[in-house]
Amino acid sequence: MKIGIIGAGLSGLAAGRVLAGAGHDVVVFEKSRGYGGRMATRRIQREEPIPMDHGAPYLTGTSDAFRSFLSELEEKGLITLWADRFSYYTDGRILPEMPGREPVPYYAAPNGMNTIGKYLGRLFDIYFEEKVGGITHIGGSRIRKSPWMINSSSINVFEADAVIIATPAIQAYGLVATAQDEFDLRKMITVLDDISYTSTVSLMAGYGERNPVDWKAIHCDHPVVSWICNESSKRVSSEEMSLVIHSTDKFARQLVEADDPGELNGKLLKAMGQIMGSWAARPEWHQLHLWRYHFPKKSLDMPFLESQDELAPIALVGDYFQGRSMEAAYLSGLKLGTHWVEKFS
Repeated sequence: MKIGIIGAGLSGLAAGRVLAGAGHDVVVFEKSRGYGGRMATRRIQREEPIPMDHGAPYLTGTSDAFRSFLSELEEKGLITLWADRFSYYTDGRILPEMPGREPVPYYAAPNGMNTIGKYLGRLFDIYFEEKVGGITHIGGSRIRKSPWMINSSSINVFEADAVIIATPAIQAYGLVATAQDEFDLRKMITVLDDISYTSTVSLMAGYGERNPVDWKAIHCDHPVVSWICNESSKRVSSEEMSLVIHSTDKFARQLVEADDPGELNGKLLKAMGQIMGSWAARPEWHQLHLWRYHFPKKSLDMPFLESQDELAPIALVGDYFQGRSMEAAYLSGLKLGTHWVEKFS
């Protein structure tokens, strides 16, 4: 089958790898410039480019399938064991660890989290900066005629025998709604309507050749800052200290609505100074990125969602199925891919 996948995040890439490995013709459409969705890495141009994981900072998981995937990535040299616990900021002080939390293995990607996406996407074609505006059910069957058209920004149409939507639920809602008059897609819309997201502002900041901090990351109980990651600690050799800071959902929503984003940017840096000392409020450089759909607030108790029309298959995958993590995203794509390999053998 010719399968079109919308979204090159972990769930879409996991599904695509399984299906392409089984001989299906897989094409992925991604609206941004790179692989990985939230496994995003921005390379800051300095004397030596600095990779900054401004989305998901690490991978961890408990299921056998995801642990097997982590072992595969580790064998390929894409990830390394990074930490087993993180520090915790509360009541004006930084504790060495969060009370009551058991240590677990956290894996980081020394060359950037998006290298994982590149590895998963080797078996199929990916169109980057290709925003899909809608999907159209054109009838027919997989024997005589492809039943789907994917309408993208530059390629007029892409015909597909099956479609996988691997985007945040809110974006998936908009895509499914473009074909909502067909068969049981209305049921999908009803399910998706119940999923909402938290947002975060990701601040990437560099501090030059100052003495490195002695922690890997900090969970923060703070009205502005929720997470601080010591990116330098992930790299084998890093002459410049660099941090990635994630804001709280409330702060991110203020940024979306602000007339002057620069004022809120200053508040975020001021909060950094409150937590870590005045030096943290004065980086040599910094960049912002808004994650409008950072974490789903709830998840669906199913591994994926698919239509019942076997002549025009369409399915949804993502981190909002049976969890809210990168592990949930991977398992959703893996399970759908495995299911379709068997179903359409």
